[in-house]
Amino acid sequence: MWAAGKFNAIAAEPRMHGPIYQDRIERNYQLAVDDGEIASVWRKLSQYLSKLGLEPIHAITCVGSVYFENRDFDLTRYALLNGGHHILVRLRTYENYGEIPTSISDYWVEVKIREKDRWRKKRFRIQRPDLADFLNGQDVVERVMGYNQDCAPEVIHDLYRETQETLLTTGIQPVLLQTYRRVSFQNDTYRVCLDSNIQSYHVNADVFAQDSWKYLAHKPAGKSKKTILEFKYPQSAFPIWLKDLEARFPIWRTNFSKYVEGMGFLFAGPLRDHRESIFFRPRIGVYIANSERL
Repeated sequence: MWAAGKFNAIAAEPRMHGPIYQDRIERNYQLAVDDGEIASVWRKLSQYLSKLGLEPIHAITCVGSVYFENRDFDLTRYALLNGGHHILVRLRTYENYGEIPTSISDYWVEVKIREKDRWRKKRFRIQRPDLADFLNGQDVVERVMGYNQDCAPEVIHDLYRETQETLLTTGIQPVLLQTYRRVSFQNDTYRVCLDSNIQSYHVNADVFAQDSWKYLAHKPAGKSKKTILEFKYPQSAFPIWLKDLEARFPIWRTNFSKYVEGMGFLFAGPLRDHRESIFFRPRIGVYIANSERL
């Protein structure tokens, strides 16, 4: 079992800019609407949130996240056996719908730790030509520091070293790609995200050869039936309007995890014959059932 302490040291979308370190509260709500109703909900949310100073980001974003695991799937095991706690190691990128397709050029390398509603995340940006060398243990830290100039070089240097060491010493590899459609609202304090069309794919390192993750040709291992509304805010700035929003919209609070559901799709499909599948399938089923409503 991995110790959370191992990862504590390394722990404005859609463009590849933003804070290197984030420490915030994230609350998830499930939205009781069909796919065909999402546009209507988005318009109503826009009207409601604009009165509170949260403006919509008009680009509809494809969020793509590749999650890493070891051969025993210990990060998934940790999430299941430590309710409300996660350690996620992933590469993430953002692509906009409605634009001429272009090749992915950048990724965020992220380590994200969840303790109930509190999420802590450390990340740095890496350009696609440097990714393979980084994953293989090569030293491209000088180049990475060069295009992460919104943070002190020594911070990027240490984060690069610690993250690369974690990848190499724990044996984790790409296993799950999740893509979903996101529309967002934000101001300087709050961010609200509406995530739908959540699809999960079984992958390996070849996924990074894909020029785009928006329109993948192969069939996903599973597609979620859920639409998730996420609220993100500093610990000291609880949104007093949240109760009113809960009363106005068909939402309920949940501790649903896209990642855990995605691993459930893998163990029910392409990883069904894995030696650990018999352990994970029933437990993920219980986890998902218990996350329906808080």
